[in-house]
Amino acid sequence: MNKKTILLLINGFGIEKKQSYPIYDDSIMPTFAELARNHLFSNNSVISNVSNYYDAYRNVSMDINELYNYSILDNDIEDKKLVANQKLIKFKKECDNKEGTLHFFCLVDTSLKIVNHLKEVLKFINLNTTKKIFLHLILSSTSIEDYKYLINVLSHINMDLKNYAEIGLILGLDSISNNAKQVDINFFLKIFISKVGEKWQSFTQKFDALYAMKTIPRETKPFIVNANFELGINDTFFFFNYDTIDLTNFLDSLANVNYGDSKNNFSYYSLFKVVSNLNIPYIYETTTASNSMVSNLEKLHANALIICQKDQINVINYFCNGLKNMASDKLTFVDIKNIEDNPQNLINIINQFDNNLTIINYEIDDVTTTMELKNKLTHIDSVLKVLEENRNGSKYTIIVSSFYGMTKSLKNEKDVMVTVLFSNELPFLYIDDFLTKKDYLIDNGTINDIIKSAYKSINLTSKYPSLVEKKNTLYKMFFK
Repeated sequence: MNKKTILLLINGFGIEKKQSYPIYDDSIMPTFAELARNHLFSNNSVISNVSNYYDAYRNVSMDINELYNYSILDNDIEDKKLVANQKLIKFKKECDNKEGTLHFFCLVDTSLKIVNHLKEVLKFINLNTTKKIFLHLILSSTSIEDYKYLINVLSHINMDLKNYAEIGLILGLDSISNNAKQVDINFFLKIFISKVGEKWQSFTQKFDALYAMKTIPRETKPFIVNANFELGINDTFFFFNYDTIDLTNFLDSLANVNYGDSKNNFSYYSLFKVVSNLNIPYIYETTTASNSMVSNLEKLHANALIICQKDQINVINYFCNGLKNMASDKLTFVDIKNIEDNPQNLINIINQFDNNLTIINYEIDDVTTTMELKNKLTHIDSVLKVLEENRNGSKYTIIVSSFYGMTKSLKNEKDVMVTVLFSNELPFLYIDDFLTKKDYLIDNGTINDIIKSAYKSINLTSKYPSLVEKKNTLYKMFFK
């Protein structure tokens, strides 16, 4: 028989670093503090490699630690299929038959996979051609701690690909994403066209400066690394993206760039689908994942209720269904606003839907002041109190954790900008009357192990691994 399990997520909440403006105090979250003393708890057993709910649900739902579509290129390269890809062959032929420069707009994260993928594609494109190719690198990370990894990735791109292409510009995704302001898009296009703007031959020094200013990578303003590129009337643009990305506004603006009285003759392609008004051809279709939260719930004969922000439902549903935009009878979604004013409503909602797993998804990285952050943590603590008060008779297990920490500049009580640093070492609290501190401990793991622990809690006889482990005899001898 399945047991009800409630996973309370405080995304953005991690170990508070010494350099951080002080936020956490037991008085802010008294229920959490008391439960942590009395039940299975570790404040740093879980390590996260993501910095936002989008990447978190992608990884956790499908049990992966990188972009799912990396594997598509990995397999094609390993099986020597890349050079036989008919869409890529067509792209090369059209490039060979057209004048102008080839601009690769590459979405870069902390993975070195992109270096090998780019290299293999560029080797193929460069065969029997003297076409100039420039790489414009788009930073998508949302943590300042990622700069040290980005320096490594960009150094490899710079050195390993220098025989095929040169780095032109570096910019944050917020400069051209569909959420970008038109003034930011225009600012980038001005630099791109005129080559007049901030210049840094050493991106390492620039990243050090951005880190010192607490600027997250995706908010990086465009800067020039190599000004040898030119935007010509016949140029071609290739978007080297691994996820579907919406660039409608940016591409509308780019398409309207003219040369005197002459319209441009730009061409556009992408690795995976790009949303725009231009119907851009792309090389690869996104495949669906065989492993997902829904498939795991089916194995457990269980259902899940996910309480989250309304604007997050489509994204979370997409990943929980294994990269499919579809409804599943295994998932029910409720807007978290329903419990904001009265946490007691949560119990009514849980009882109403009668699901085996309830995920309550809070985000604390959307605040603008330290007082707002403290108030939000206190509110979440009141939700936890309601859950604990209604757990009489071990009705359900409660797990409290987070999918990522955060680094954010906020105004404090004196209206001064300060930096809050919650690391990606995350808390894990497990509340269950039958699995106690006397006989169990919390093991180390990743955010993927949080959801597996929830699956295991639903059915203790299942084969899912859990962060909650039984103490062995030696442990009991040495740590009484």
